[in-house]
Amino acid sequence: MKFIEANLNEITEFGKKAISELRNNDLKKFEEYSEKGFNIFPENINDIEDGDIKSKFIDLGYRYIKMIFKGFFENKNLQTAKKWLDRLEIFNNINHLFDEEVSFLKGKYFYENSNFNEAYNEWKDVVKNSGKNPKRYFEGEDKKIGNFT
Repeated sequence: MKFIEANLNEITEFGKKAISELRNNDLKKFEEYSEKGFNIFPENINDIEDGDIKSKFIDLGYRYIKMIFKGFFENKNLQTAKKWLDRLEIFNNINHLFDEEVSFLKGKYFYENSNFNEAYNEWKDVVKNSGKNPKRYFEGEDKKIGNFT
C-alpha cells in the first residue's frame, strides 16, 4: 500500500472521534476508534519512500499512540493503557524519538501498578539521560511521585 496524505487525514479523523468518545466517557468506543486509526499505520514506517510523508507519519504516530495511552491511563484502565504503552515503546525504539519521555511514562505506569522499584529505575534513567533539564518531565505531576531530580 502506498501511503499518502489522505492516510494521515484518515488517522487524524479517527483520533478526533476517539477523543470525542473519551470526553463522553465511552471507553469502548474510544478504544474502537483508536484501533481503527492505529490499523491504518504501516507496519514499518521505514517502508514509506516519500520522505515528507514518512516524517509526518512518524510525528503523527508517536503523538497518536501517546494520546491513546494517556486516555486509558488517566481513566485507570491500566490493562489497555499497558497495551498502548508497549506500542509506544516499540514505535519509539524503531524511530528513536523521545526515549526519556517513554521512560517517564513507563515509570508512571509502574508506579500506578505499585511496582515502585521499576518506576524508580525508569525515572532514574530519565534524570540520567535527559540532559540539563530533567525536571521538565516531573513538572506538574502529582506530588506522590516525588522529586527525582
